[in-house]
Formats: sequence, C-alpha cells, structure tokens
Amino acid sequence: MFILLTMGVAAILQQENKHMKKLLSIAALAVFAVSCTRQVSTPSSNDNGNSINSTTVTGNFSITKFTDNSSMDDHTTDFAGYSFQFTNDGKIVATKGSFREEGSYSEKPSHEGEGAKLTIDFSSDALKAISKSWLIVTITDSEIDLRDDDPSSNEVLQFSAL
Repeated sequence: MFILLTMGVAAILQQENKHMKKLLSIAALAVFAVSCTRQVSTPSSNDNGNSINSTTVTGNFSITKFTDNSSMDDHTTDFAGYSFQFTNDGKIVATKGSFREEGSYSEKPSHEGEGAKLTIDFSSDALKAISKSWLIVTITDSEIDLRDDDPSSNEVLQFSAL
C-alpha cells in the first residue's frame, strides 16, 4: 500500500511539474515579448489637434499668406519679395533687395491645454504686423502654418520654403 501511495504521489507530482513547466514557459515568453516591444513616438499636437512635424524652424521661407483680422483683409502682397531665414539660434533674418533686418523667434511647446506657439519679433514698421505670438498649426520642412493666438481674431500667417 505504501508503494502504491508513493507511486500515486509521484505521478501527481510529475503531472504538476509538467503544468508548472508550461506555466513558466508561457510567463517567460510573455516577459520576453513585452521587453522587446518597440516604443513608437507620435508627433505632438497643438490644441487644434493638428500635428507638428518639427520642433525647430530652420531654413529660407517666403510669406505665401497673411490675413489681418479677417480673411477679407489680405496683406500677403505687402511681403512680396521678402525672404525669411530662420536659423538654429533663434534668429530670423528678413531680406528684400538691399533691405535687411535681423529679428528673433522662439518656440514654446504646448502646455496645459495651451497650443504650441511661435513668437516672431522684428523692430521695423515694415515687419511689425507679423511680430507677435502665433499658434502653430503645422511646421514642416516645406511650410509653416500659423494662426493668431487670440481666438477672436482670424489672422493667418503662412510661409513656404524657397
């Protein structure tokens, strides 16, 4: 009887051992799968839900659209012939023929429900109209699309790469 009981206990332990091995194999596989998961980062978004593809503005651009206070008040032609060079160090250089002015720009990421902003600052009267904080709609290598940060205004400023 003792031999039968010992054989029965051994058989039960052997079955439990098989189940434990299966459980340990599944757990090890799960840990391995989780540890090999690749993190994918998505572009940040402004408060309009639009993607911002770049966090640094650089390159040469021209103004392709500038409306002041309403879409009917289009001042795009006021900036015809201007070239705007955005540099890595926060400078923006505007040139038109022999006219040259160095201004500055800064970017502020979105924070606590407030959209990401691009602030442009020039001192001359010729460029004062675009000197302000703008909400970033899109920034790519080929375009910069901005809106006035005052929701009651319909001002739009768009640059295209040269």
